[in-house]
Amino acid sequence: MLVAAAAAAALAGLGAGPSGPVAEAATRPAELTATSPTTVVASGLNGPRGLVWGPHGHLLVGEAGTVPSLCDTANPAAVNCFGLTGSIADVSSGTPVRVRTGIASLLNGGEMVGPDDLEYVGGHLYTVEPASPEFVPADLPGLTPELSATLKTQYGALLDVTGPAPRALANPGDVDDKAYHDSNPYALAAAPRGGFYVLDGGSNTLDSIDRHGDVRVLALVPNTPGGANSVPTCLDVGPDGAVYIGELTGFGSSATDANVYRYAPRTGALTVWQSGFSAINGCGFGADGDFYVTEFDTTGFPSNAVRPDGAVIQIGRDGRRTTLGAGKLFAPAGFLAGRDGSIYVSNYSSMWPFGDPALSTSGQVVRIG
Repeated sequence: MLVAAAAAAALAGLGAGPSGPVAEAATRPAELTATSPTTVVASGLNGPRGLVWGPHGHLLVGEAGTVPSLCDTANPAAVNCFGLTGSIADVSSGTPVRVRTGIASLLNGGEMVGPDDLEYVGGHLYTVEPASPEFVPADLPGLTPELSATLKTQYGALLDVTGPAPRALANPGDVDDKAYHDSNPYALAAAPRGGFYVLDGGSNTLDSIDRHGDVRVLALVPNTPGGANSVPTCLDVGPDGAVYIGELTGFGSSATDANVYRYAPRTGALTVWQSGFSAINGCGFGADGDFYVTEFDTTGFPSNAVRPDGAVIQIGRDGRRTTLGAGKLFAPAGFLAGRDGSIYVSNYSSMWPFGDPALSTSGQVVRIG
């Protein structure tokens, strides 16, 4: 309890309890249907991604950040920008309060990435970073030794961001990059017996991180039958102790190519649990025991539309599927179960591949139910 109290106090900016839209939602039981309302909880976010309930029940969201000013323009077709514009915001009051700033960020070929997913365990707040130390250029003009060292420490890492400065506990991105020559750690979940599970959307691997920071590759998520890259983006530990994994799928994928996989820790078996989804970018179990899938775009990936629609698909325990948030979600990401039966997702999570820089600061968190 003392550790939890100290960690909660260290997260500057958090008040005594939920307030605003989140507090109001907690008093209204929600039963989700296709007509359940979609309400904006907070706006003005910088590429919002993963969500978590933090100290005192506050709603926290990871922000990929704004475009850094230090860019490598040697290849105009694939400009990369490096910096520390990532952050974590408390949106409980409806107005974003950035409780952690200065976290590594990266504009990679038009996609803004930074703190991707969050977990709050034992009074500590954790996030996972994209890329790997190998991604930091060696001779970029303007890249100081100090910034280079910070980026190399944070890119691809599991970070404890409870204190004022991020602390790297492990670097799954480094492990995956050296083994598979690609890495993009994206999703994070606490393991029931300690440690974490991490999904890498670059190497397409499910990794484990133990209490000592040792990283182990548990499974390789296969590409689609049509040959599109898997790009796993979300995971949750189910009531049965298995790990459930959703995939975005890469270029050329259709509206039905994405699967949800089930990984059995005892046997190491990875099997398709549900199929027929489009561009999954968030998933998890709700308070009602149903499973939810956040579709970044309902038409496959990439979209042909200027402003493609996303959706959340509710999978009942009887297998029946219900579409939530239809026509009200654009490039949604993440998933968080509300204690009252409602759900939360990030909206306008990415400006890529749509080429509209204004989207990078117009992110939202929305509640369905």
